[in-house]
Formats: sequence, structure tokens, C-alpha cells
Amino acid sequence: MMSRCKQSRIPESDYYSAFAALLVTLVGIVASAPISDKMDTIEHAHSLTNKILQDIVLTHEVWVDQKSMILGNRTTMEELGYLRDEFLKIPRAPVLQNISTISSMETCLAKIVEGLQLHLDLLKNVGNQITPTEQYKGLKADIRDLLHQIKKLQKQAGFDASDKQLQASMHDPPSEYYIQVAAHITLQQLHDFSSDVLRSILSIQSMMAP
Repeated sequence: MMSRCKQSRIPESDYYSAFAALLVTLVGIVASAPISDKMDTIEHAHSLTNKILQDIVLTHEVWVDQKSMILGNRTTMEELGYLRDEFLKIPRAPVLQNISTISSMETCLAKIVEGLQLHLDLLKNVGNQITPTEQYKGLKADIRDLLHQIKKLQKQAGFDASDKQLQASMHDPPSEYYIQVAAHITLQQLHDFSSDVLRSILSIQSMMAP
């Protein structure tokens, strides 16, 4: 006769403890700031992210004149991968996980802050090699504004909003072509990251909606 495997049973006290911890977290977040204030911040962040996506396209148009470097072309990014990793050493953006819990929301906001600061540093590196344009200045200003809004949301939600990001950098491009490569990769990566930020903001907006 085959013996039946006994399934371990989680004590009821553990369920109550987990539920109590979640309840305390939720109460703390709700009580930290009025929902209307959070929603206003989220709406502003949503608008800024859309504007940043537009700014990236405009900046790419004036920065990159190599016909093979088209924004959104995955094949080009794959072909430039070796130059990126071996010569330019451009850091990659943090990955934003799906938001399903309050804890994952806190982690996501921290990653957004990290990624925005990373791209500000990378844009500064590239900008030092290219004559600054109005599009570039506008892009940086909007990223700084979005960074401020995300940190504001962290504080409104009762999350840790302290700065932990070290300054990011890349190797100096050795030629005009490499400057073009650095500009394209930085802007493409920022576009991808900003698209992920937009999806995260929409998820947070859904969670916060009364």
C-alpha cells in the first residue's frame, strides 16, 4: 500500500500575524497622506513621463544623424551591444518588476528613482561631448522634475526616500562615431525605461484609486 504524504499545515497564528503585518502597512500608507494628494502627484508624474518620451524622440533627432541608428530598432541595439559593453561601458537601467503588493510598489518606486538618476548622469556624460541643445536641456529638466515627483510620492506613501544612488558614468567616446553610438544607446535605453515607468505609474494609479 502506498503511504500518503502528509502536507504540513501552517499554524493559524502565522496567518493572523501575516494579516496583521499587512494591515499595519496598509494603514500606515493610507494615513501617511490623503489619497487626493497622492493621486495629484501620480497624475503629474504620468504627464511628465509622457513628455519625457516625446523629449527623447526630439533629442535623438538633433543628436544622432547616423541613418542606421533608428530609435526603436532592436536589431541596431543588438549590433551595438559589443561596443556598449566592451568600449563604452554604459550601465544598464534597473528592471522594474510588476506591482502587485504594497512592498513591490515601494521597491518599484526606489528603482524608478535609481533609473532616473542613472540616466541623468549618462545624459550629462554624452552632453559633455555634444553641443547642448534646447531639446537636451528640456529632457534633463523634465527628468529632474519627474525624479522630484517620484520622491514626493515615496514620502506621501511613507516609504524611504533617501538617496542611495552612486554617480554613474561611461567611458569617454574616442571618436565622433562612438559619440553617436553613446547618444543613441543612452536615449534608446532611457526610452525603454521611461515606457516601463509609465506602465508602473498606471499600475500605482490603479492601486491608489478610491
